[in-house]
Amino acid sequence: MWKKYGHKTLVICLGLVLLLGGSVRAAAGEISLQEAIDRALQESLEFKIAQVEWENARIAHQKAAADNLLTQSAYNQRLAELDLLRAEKAYKNSIADVVISAVQKFSDVNTAQMNLKISEEQLRLKQKARDLTEKKLEMRNASEYDLMQAEAALASSRMEYQAAVNNLEEKKQAFWLLTNSQDVMPDGKLPFVPFEAELAGILPGLLEASVDIKEAEDSLALSRLNLERLRLEETAELTMREAENAVRLAELRLQQARASLTQQAQAAFNAVRQAEQTYRARQISLQLEQRVYDITKGQVQAGLKTEDDLSNAQISLWQAERSVYEALSSYIVAYLQWENLIGKDVRDSVILQPVDAGAEG
Repeated sequence: MWKKYGHKTLVICLGLVLLLGGSVRAAAGEISLQEAIDRALQESLEFKIAQVEWENARIAHQKAAADNLLTQSAYNQRLAELDLLRAEKAYKNSIADVVISAVQKFSDVNTAQMNLKISEEQLRLKQKARDLTEKKLEMRNASEYDLMQAEAALASSRMEYQAAVNNLEEKKQAFWLLTNSQDVMPDGKLPFVPFEAELAGILPGLLEASVDIKEAEDSLALSRLNLERLRLEETAELTMREAENAVRLAELRLQQARASLTQQAQAAFNAVRQAEQTYRARQISLQLEQRVYDITKGQVQAGLKTEDDLSNAQISLWQAERSVYEALSSYIVAYLQWENLIGKDVRDSVILQPVDAGAEG
């Protein structure tokens, strides 16, 4: 039955998928990445909670400052400042989580659409190859085994196509959940801004502003004060040794905090650099695939190659375009993670500015 009606059924199914997909796309208005991020921030329960917690932290800081007017305790003032800095960092982390998730879900839809287009063309070629093999078998130019191989390849391609259809639907649903609306679709445009930061110029300020390092420094200062007090009081030897160990531990923990943050900064910096290099390398590969496609197209027009050769070149070109897009998405995420690490509010990131003509991936 499939041998007789398989090709027509396939064409009808593909047509329905494209028709339904086109209807959804036509009904849904396209929004930019920045608009998707704004909607995600408006709808995120996690971000709403973070906003309330950040407001509470500022209230607590004001109350602590008022209470400290009587005691004038530098220690209490320092604790209140650290608590506020810690709350601010948690607030910015929450923003970064929502923004990065929005970038990923935004680009996931476009990547899934690319995958579906590629799978559709691959399925068409497998169906064509299977039908041709069947005709060859009828003319005794192919064997039953050849037909079985062609049918197996077609079945595999059909499963890949269905997986691509399902994946696109999943990515759409995730995006709609993010924006709390099925009336919008991402326009697919991603911005690119070269990474121009220099770690050597940023690291000192990052270390100085770190809450963990400030806490470690305060702990060390208190340990040293306690040790000095015990020395003045001529305390017992065991107690002195314990206090000396406390100072040593505080020194080591301060070194550990500095080393840990330095390693995190280096790793995040390297991740952005590597992601940018990957993006640029894939752009070169895309240019090569475009060249191959153009040459193949000319050869088809000259009668030197077949339409199937051109279709295969088209698939390779689409795959290269997908690779560039995926690399650009990864670069944006790495860029945002870096900016969050160094204490910036990623909503103001230069990487999220509107895409100029020809700037998208």
